[in-house]
This record gives sequence, C-alpha cells and structure tokens, in this order.
Amino acid sequence: MTIASLVLMILIAGQAAPPPTSADRAAAEAATQAYREAWLSNDPQRIMATLTPDAVLYPSTLPPIAGSDAIRKFWFSSSSPTRVVAMELTIDHVHVDGDTAVTSGMGSLTFVVTTNGVDGDPRTQRSWHVNVLRRQRDGSWRIWQRMWGDLR
Repeated sequence: MTIASLVLMILIAGQAAPPPTSADRAAAEAATQAYREAWLSNDPQRIMATLTPDAVLYPSTLPPIAGSDAIRKFWFSSSSPTRVVAMELTIDHVHVDGDTAVTSGMGSLTFVVTTNGVDGDPRTQRSWHVNVLRRQRDGSWRIWQRMWGDLR
C-alpha cells in the first residue's frame, strides 16, 4: 500500500457516512447468501458475478489471491474440476458503514473433485468466514474481500 493510498483511506474514513438502514443490512446479507447460491449452481460466471472485479481472497493457510483472473484460476482448475454438492452458510453479524459492509459467520462446504473423469469421495470443510462488501453504482452489493479459516 502506498502512502497516498493510506492517506486517501484515512480521509475517506473521516467523512461522515449516512447511517445504515435495515435495508442496507438485509442487502449485504442477501449478497452473501447469493454467493452461497451461486456456488450451489456450480456456474463459474454466476459465482464470479458475486465479486467485484478487484476482489481479493484470503484463503485459510494460503497467500492472498487478487483479481478476477487469479481467482478464476484458483477456483476453477481445468485439471481437477471441483463440483460443490452442499454448502451451508450462516451469517452471525452484519455491519454496514456507508458503502461498505462486513458479514461474518460459519459455514460448511461439501465438494467432489473429478480426476480422469471419475468423481472422488465427497469432502466437507467447515470454516468461519468474513466478507467485506462494497455497494456498487447500481445499488447492489458485491464481495470485495473474502476471508475464511478452516476449522479442525
């Protein structure tokens, strides 16, 4: 992060944002649930549409993955296709401040990996998650940053 970026963030943070409404919180929560529904569809375009173009993923135990191209490469490997068969996502907290929202909670993801045309056994991962969302110009919300940590 450059010094200019840091100064800009401080200036923006110092501006008074309009108070969040229950509609803002509901929209941020709905955008997080749309992410879940997109994964259940197993449609890469639909999944990517829940993210901003400059999104960053912070996967458990891995370095950050920034931008649409890198995220597509990470999630949609052509050598070992993965199919989501179940996904639970609870949202325990929603905070909205102006055009930024944060949702957090717990979840589980069950998936199968196909190797040489054969589906492997289903695997389930449980994790906590934090999404930072941004309100878009059209008023919709998209995930800008997504973090998760696997639970053992």
